[in-house]
Order: sequence, then structure tokens, then C-alpha cells
Amino acid sequence: MYAKICFPFSLDQTFTYEVPSKFKPYVNPGTLVNVLFKKRRCIGFIVSTSFSTNFTGRLNKILSINKNTCIPNELWKTLEWSSQYYITPIGKVTQIALSWIFKKNISQKKQIKSIALNTKDYSIDYFSQHLNTFTSNQQTIIKALIKNYPNSIALIDFKKILPSIYSTYKKLIQNNFIIENLLMLDSTNNNVEIKSIDTLQLTKTQNTIYSNIYSKYNTKPHFLYGVTGSGKTEIYLKLTHDIYKKNKSCLILVPEIFLSSQIFERFKQYFGEQVLLWHSQAPDAYKRDVWAKINQNQPYIIVGARSAIFVPLYKLGLIIVDEEHDSSYKESERQPCYNARDLAIVRAKFSNALVLLGSATPSLETYYNAIIDKYYLHQIKERYGKATLPTVKLIDINKEQHFSFNQPILNNYVIDKINQTILKKEQVLILHNKRGYSSIKVCNESDKILKCDSCDIILTFHASSNTLICHNCNYQYSFDSISNQNIQYLGYGTEQLEFFLTELFPKHSILRMDSDSASSINKQNKILNQFKSENYNILLGTQMIAKGLDISNITLVVVVNADIGMMIPDFKSHEKLFQLIHQVIGRSGRSNKKGTAIIQTAQPNNPIIQMATNYDSKQFYNLQLESRKALNYPPFARLLRIIFQSKSELVCKRHATKFFNLLKNDFKNFIIGPLACPIEKMFNYSRYHIIIKIPVNKLKYVINKMHTITKNKNIITSKNIKILIDMDSNSTL
Repeated sequence: MYAKICFPFSLDQTFTYEVPSKFKPYVNPGTLVNVLFKKRRCIGFIVSTSFSTNFTGRLNKILSINKNTCIPNELWKTLEWSSQYYITPIGKVTQIALSWIFKKNISQKKQIKSIALNTKDYSIDYFSQHLNTFTSNQQTIIKALIKNYPNSIALIDFKKILPSIYSTYKKLIQNNFIIENLLMLDSTNNNVEIKSIDTLQLTKTQNTIYSNIYSKYNTKPHFLYGVTGSGKTEIYLKLTHDIYKKNKSCLILVPEIFLSSQIFERFKQYFGEQVLLWHSQAPDAYKRDVWAKINQNQPYIIVGARSAIFVPLYKLGLIIVDEEHDSSYKESERQPCYNARDLAIVRAKFSNALVLLGSATPSLETYYNAIIDKYYLHQIKERYGKATLPTVKLIDINKEQHFSFNQPILNNYVIDKINQTILKKEQVLILHNKRGYSSIKVCNESDKILKCDSCDIILTFHASSNTLICHNCNYQYSFDSISNQNIQYLGYGTEQLEFFLTELFPKHSILRMDSDSASSINKQNKILNQFKSENYNILLGTQMIAKGLDISNITLVVVVNADIGMMIPDFKSHEKLFQLIHQVIGRSGRSNKKGTAIIQTAQPNNPIIQMATNYDSKQFYNLQLESRKALNYPPFARLLRIIFQSKSELVCKRHATKFFNLLKNDFKNFIIGPLACPIEKMFNYSRYHIIIKIPVNKLKYVINKMHTITKNKNIITSKNIKILIDMDSNSTL
């Protein structure tokens, strides 16, 4: 028997190995094996097996099989599908999707000392009846061990209540009252009091939708279209409970890492330690412990961000994609350029699992699939419980006396409303989707706006660090080098707005949450917990605060400048702006307290802003679909973008032209390019792209053609060029 094996790098090639007879019963596609590759011991995955081979040279044999790492067949099929659809070698797909497998020591677990009662020589009753014969410190230990019997307790847990535990427990060991063990340290364990799912009360609408979804188990995808605060999570919890009861695993996807922590805590209330968290910022020790659990042929509930779509789960029965519209689900910087939402549907098909997408502001693709009956559509038009949708007021900032795009401004009505809200001991959320202090223009003969040397991106001044930062490559320039020149501050970000608000509201406490102040998941959680404690009055932030927040005491939302993003030359810019405004409005009034949202804009008659603030979603989606159809953009075509990057613009253009010439005859009616990207330079690389608007009936043909071309090493392999193939691209920038 022979096996074709792929390795975790970009070679579009598999390698044939001989399978020793002792391994034949265990060899299947997706099996992890150890082999020699270029005289080095290496691990790879079996792609296929056969009883004959065309290879005439000497073949190496498989050295061993890793039986401790099990990739379910449905997941392996999903990876193979990804390789084909996203035009990426299967080895590269495994490298990205299963990266944790290739890390050393992933399965090694730490051990710590633990103690338990010696119930071989003494009964539990003995310890209870003779408790007063022990010292007070010994009694503390024995009482805890009785309560926890038959489980042991980690010695470190006693140090919180008994700082001098060493001498106490040593005496108990000497007298043979307790025994000492080594306990595997499990960083996923977190004692929590579990609520019964019966305490979760569904409304009549929710219950009907839940029943309809559950009764149509694995026929086609379900889309839950519910207004903000409508109680979609309650339906997720109920479905998870019933699927998990069938001894099946559940996967809950959320778009942002910090949102995964919030949903994780919510699910843990009902499922305890059966809920595990998975995302790219999770420590390796935690991922190791998660992997150790899910690799034991037991069902679990995984909550995670984009990369969690590749977690190997035992008997996968349910996949939920919350906020399915969010662009964070799309990988666009490295291949495979997958969309976790779309892969959820593919994986559900291979695993015969139920798949549910949820959103208050669906992507146009999902909305379209629902109205053409490709997905089951379930709608909730009212909020959960006694909550109602916020009242929305538009403010025309053109009428303000000192209006300028270069400095923050709040209308007097907004200022009064903020003060009134805080006076009622309620909280305010303020959105401004631009971080930093401002951009800088040097006022001289050139009047140039300062840009990054490596990127075609305007630099942003950050007052707190006195630096100019590129928000693409994150390179920092000293502000001192230009501070003595005649400069002008252009626009304003959250940092400047925070200064402005502090001066305007000196008695109110303000928190800022953007990717500067909340650069890690711990910082994000700290800020949110501080705000939830109601010790702060105002939460100011970028789009991070616009989605997923469920804080009952927020009754006022303010959008300082709703026009940001309106003029971005991208086919999804209007969709993203509509979703952002609609979502942030939905953070207000999520309890029995009435909510308000105030939207400041210089374009109060703009139809996008009008439709977002009037809750006129149907009109918005219908108009956008008309526009997309006229211009042949998704969902009426598949958008394939091929991006070329090189240190030399000439090399970049030449290579893009060479690639274009291979495609133009076959794709002449739906190919555009080669063109310089709207953002012409990033990370010191010049950028060109080819855009292919693939008709649905030509999709398979285009994918096969692309695979044929990419197998040509003379086209793809070059030291001077990088090529990124982005299938279903969500941007043309």
C-alpha cells in the first residue's frame, strides 16, 4: 500500500510513501504520520492511499502514525474542499487550519501536587466524628477534603486560606491521615455554578422559531434575522442544549475575539466545564488542554472566533455563526483566504450538522440566499422581554456655528441628553470610528499630508505617545521632527475626542476602548468589566463597541460623525456603514429602560443614513441588490481577486500583466485589470490586482483554470513577487 502525504508548507504537491503492513489498518485520509522528508524527520497528513504507484524510484516508508491526533473525516473533507475552492495547496491549508498540531510539546501537561483523605485506613465518618482532635489548621484542610470527597484538591488552592500550609499538611501525611498525589493541571477547568436550561424563558415567537429550526435538522442552512436585542442568544442556548443532549458537539462562532469571551461566559452559565474557548490569542497551555479534552471522543461545546471553524470535534451536531455579516470572519491576508461563515455551511454539510446563521444586519449574500429560499428564514421583529427599540434622532452638524471636520463637536441637544442620562444613573456609549488624535498636514508650498514611507496610508498622530503611526504597518515616526513646522491637524480620532469629552464633562468618568487602549483580550475585558460595574458614565470607542455589547444600563448612544466610511471607494462601503450605524443604535435600551440614539451627520438626507436610522432594512437591501446586480458584484457573481506585491513597481506590473495574459482569452467578458490597487503600496510593497467577476455558471471552470495555472511554477514561484489569490474577496482596496 502507498500513501500520498502533504506537508505544512506552500508546495502544490504531495509525496508518495510506502505504508508498512502494521500500519495499514490505521491509514486513512487525514491521518497524521511521521516520515523522513529531505533526510529530516517530519510530520504530515495522508491525503490518499492506493495499491499501486507510478513512481519508479526508491520510496521511503512511513515511520510511525500519531494515533493520539484524530482529525474527523468531516473536517478532513472540509479542508480538501477549502484547498480546491480557495485555490491553495492542501499542505498550506493544514498549516493554517491545524497550526497547533505542528507546535512542539502541544500535548505535554503540567503536574501539580494534590492531597486527598486516606480512606483506605480511615472512613469518611471517622474524620467527621474525630474532627475536634485535630488542630484548627488541620480541621480547615480536612473539612475541605470531606466536602470535595472523593476528589483530591490541589495544594496550591489551600495557600489562599492557609499561608503556612506546608507544616500542617506534612504533619497530616506523617500521621497517615492524608495522601499525596500528582494532579494534571487543566487550565480549562473553572468552577462555576450551573443554571438549569429550564430557567431560560423563550417568548412565543422565540419558541416557534426554535421548534421550526430543530424540526428541520440537516436539510439546508437556517438564517435567524432578529432585530438587535431580540434574544437570538437564548435560541442559540436552547438549540445547543438539545443537540448536546444527543451526545453531539456544538460549535459557536463569533466574529471578534473579545466577543468570544462574553459569549463563552454566557454559555458557561448553562453548560459549565463542557464549554471550551478557542481563538488565536488563547495561550498555548490552554489550547493544549482544550486539545487534550476534545481528542477523547467526547462531545464538547466550543466557542471561538474565525479559526475555531477548524477545531476537530467529536460528532459535530450544530454550528452557529453569530453576527454572520461581520467581515472579521474573512481571512484576507494569507491563503487560504477563507470565510468561516461559508466554511460553516460546508462543514455542516459534511458532518450532517444543523447550521444556523444569525444577524440583525445580514450580509447581502445571506439576505439574498434567504429571499431566494436557499436558506430557511426565521424573523424576530421585536425585542426580548419588555425592551423596545431605541428612539433615533438625526442631528445636522452643518447648522452648528463652529462646525469643522477638523475638530470634535457635540450639538447642545446631545450635551444636554448626556447629562440627563447620567443624572438618572444610566450610561452613555459614544461611537467614533477613527482612532488616534488626528492626521497632520504640513503647511508649506507642497501642503502635503504626511503619509507612511512604506504604505500608501496617511499617518495618524497619537498624542499619548507623541508619535505618528501608520495604522497599516504600525511603524512609528517621531512627532518632534515636524513639530517645529507650520502644521495643521486634520480630522480627529477617539484620542482627541476623549480630551474633548473630559473638558466638556469634567464630573463624568470616561473609558476609551479602541485598538490602542484595548490592544489585548485582557485589556478589552478589563475595560468592559469596569464599565459594567457602573463606576464609569461614558464608554467611548471605535467599531469595537458597536457590536455584541449587551449592557442593560446603556440608554443613550451617540454617533459623533456618521459620515466616516461613506466615501470609501469599495463595493461594500455602504453595506458596512449601514450595518455599523444600525448595530450601534441597537446597543441602547436593551432592558426595560427606554433607549435613545443620536446620530450626528453632515449628510442628514443621505439615503444610507436615513434607512439605517429609520430601521428601513428592507428598502436598503433591495436598493443594494439592484446596484450589485447592475454592476455584477456579489451575490450575483463570485469576486476573485488576484493581488500581486513586489518591492519593484515595474516587476509587480510585469508579473500581473503576464498572469492576466494567461486568463484574458478564457475570462474576457468578466475580467478587469491589471490595475494598481487603490491602496498602491503596503509594507513597502507595490500592489497590482486582477479582478474576476465570475458568473455563477462559470465558477467550476474558473477554479479549475486557476489550479492549472498555479501549478506552473514559472508563474507562481519568484523571489521578487508575492501573489495572493482571494476568492470571495470582500474588498477591492
